[in-house]
Amino acid sequence: MLHFIDAEARHAELLRDTLIASKGYWGYSQEQLEQWRANLTFEDEYIARNTVKLVMAESEVIGFFALVKGDTDELDHFWLLPKAIGKGYGNLVFEQILAECKTLEIAEFYIISDPDAEGFYLKKGALKVGEVYSEPQKRMLPKLKFTVVQAT
Repeated sequence: MLHFIDAEARHAELLRDTLIASKGYWGYSQEQLEQWRANLTFEDEYIARNTVKLVMAESEVIGFFALVKGDTDELDHFWLLPKAIGKGYGNLVFEQILAECKTLEIAEFYIISDPDAEGFYLKKGALKVGEVYSEPQKRMLPKLKFTVVQAT
């Protein structure tokens, strides 16, 4: 059974390490992963200002997500540790993301997706609306839009 807790400033390294471990699942080189680790920080203000939730299985962190509410709302992060990938957790977490959207009155959000995750989001109902260049990855990343279905 999954549950979700608010991330706090003290979780900044945990968030970074979870993201890097998740990216490692997709075959990026160790050199690339270490470069990202060295250049990635989760600022206290980012964690405080946005909806950042740790994904817990029992008492263990298995991932996190971050929703940014602004001029354009965005699912800024959604990462699961490699041992949690392919076990249905992604679907459960996405349901929680949608529940958070309803609470935050987010009707639609954008996702700049890692190419390996694009298929997951498309299956969930996201639409590809363009591409965005990623300087760290030196390639184009899919830009997706997801419309949250409102209960009538």
